[in-house]
Amino acid sequence: MLFTNAVQWTGTDFIAAAAVFAFVGCAIELSVRFVDQSVIRMALICGVLFAASAIWADGAIGIL
Repeated sequence: MLFTNAVQWTGTDFIAAAAVFAFVGCAIELSVRFVDQSVIRMALICGVLFAASAIWADGAIGIL
């Protein structure tokens, strides 16, 4: 997956991406199963997605 010479993908990059996806999936699954109130459930899901997006952006371009 080489688009430019500046990007050098390694196995660690794919492991980190898999870890973020696993965390997001598990966190959403737990919130759906154990939170009864829909407003709190949606707030938790939005928080998880926002946190994952921030981690992804920081890992991709060091935005934070």
